[in-house]
Amino acid sequence: MAKAKAATSLSIPFLQDVSEVLDRVRKDVEATVETIGKRAADLLPESGREQVDNVIERIDDARDDVNKRVESLRKDIEKRFDVVRGTIDKRVESLRKQTVGRRKDFEKAAQKRAVRVFKWFNLPVRSDLDSIKRRLTALERRIEAIEKQKSRRVAA
Repeated sequence: MAKAKAATSLSIPFLQDVSEVLDRVRKDVEATVETIGKRAADLLPESGREQVDNVIERIDDARDDVNKRVESLRKDIEKRFDVVRGTIDKRVESLRKQTVGRRKDFEKAAQKRAVRVFKWFNLPVRSDLDSIKRRLTALERRIEAIEKQKSRRVAA
């Protein structure tokens, strides 16, 4: 799941922009070379055309080499980004866990300190309030039971 998430979130706009620019430049150069080659071939005799064909063939070879090198560099950069992103993701997760742990520790310490302060000032703490609430509920039930008994006696 983590790899799938990383793969979908691996958006490298810089590489995409560079790739698009290189593609446009490559297409422009190819179109220009073809145009010049055709014009030169039309102007030259047969022996000159062979030379133009050889030049075009060498240009094609050079273009293939450049494309391979660009693809190799793109893959290398993507691998490095993957490594960096993985390292960053691990560090972020570690920091998140540390933060959650520290927050819980601070909450516990604050609760303990609050209980101590409440007891020091003789104020009721939550457990005391819960105990009082239970006692009041029990007293209300007893009063209601007594009132029901009185209303039954009066009705009888």
